Amino acid sequence: MAGIIGYGVYIPRYRIKQADAAIPWGGFGAGEKSVCGLDEDVISMAAEASEKAMKHAGIDPAQIGAIHLGTASSPYIEQYLAPILAETLGLKPETTMLDFGGSVNSVAAALLGCLDAIEAKRIKAGIVIGTENRVAGPGSEGETSFGAGAVAMVVGNEDTIADFEGVSSYATLFYDRWRAVADPWVSNYFDYRFAREFGYQKHIGEASKGLMKKIGKKPGDFSLAVFQQPDNRLPPLVARDVGINPKQLAPDLTATLGDLGSCSAFISLAGVLDKAQAGLRILVATYGSGSSNAISLVVNNHIEAKRGHSVPLEKYVNRKTYVDYPAYLRLTGILKRVPY
Repeated sequence: MAGIIGYGVYIPRYRIKQADAAIPWGGFGAGEKSVCGLDEDVISMAAEASEKAMKHAGIDPAQIGAIHLGTASSPYIEQYLAPILAETLGLKPETTMLDFGGSVNSVAAALLGCLDAIEAKRIKAGIVIGTENRVAGPGSEGETSFGAGAVAMVVGNEDTIADFEGVSSYATLFYDRWRAVADPWVSNYFDYRFAREFGYQKHIGEASKGLMKKIGKKPGDFSLAVFQQPDNRLPPLVARDVGINPKQLAPDLTATLGDLGSCSAFISLAGVLDKAQAGLRILVATYGSGSSNAISLVVNNHIEAKRGHSVPLEKYVNRKTYVDYPAYLRLTGILKRVPY
């Protein structure tokens, strides 16, 4: 199976304290989240992450046979974002260009699609991109938690730094969050415990157990687990269910960047790879819209040769400027000045 050749991330500079977004509506929040500036959006963030991934991979654009983009934040119902990024990266018009959407599991779907194309020998290498800036209604839980960011991974069979060992999926008809065509923002079926137990917890647990069975590994064979992070309460619950030591969980990002949607697990993975040593076996599990994917990834010796060729996640986390709630409303376009 293929592996990751290079990766890159992008996180906006602006932050808002989650409490500042919650208190005006009688709510509460802890930590902070990333916020797009006026000159940033899902396309510009994706372009930044993609350029960094290509540089880290050290690959010629002519070698990229597919560009797959996953997002639940596309501004278009009928228009792909992938060709915009293909132009930015200088990819050939013959490159397969696809968007994956409709779920915060879309980046995992985009990755699996690219891996299938490599395994089928239709392409030698591809780039998988995730980018999120979900808009939530004023006073909603999402307004407090939804963060902004992007991630990109160049995948292929040659010059990899970490190799995919196996994948497993688990999906059912389950509703927890959705946004219809006519809706300006995300809605919740919000019985938190129901969504947690029968959505996130059940699906990631089943996908992870299925993966272990498929590749013949036990929980103790994994050095680290990277689970999707809607909030910091959920990954420890899945770790308990599948037998992973909570101390093996990747660091929580929700207190510093918020819920990064479909990018969440992969931005977290980038932070892990920034410091990973050869031989590390990583369990990555994603979830969204009743669908989960679990992936086993093994870091190899080539990771040291490319160390320092990409901007680490930690630098983006530490680079920040705070905004207050009125400024946040202006940046998100919810609060607008009347025309003169």
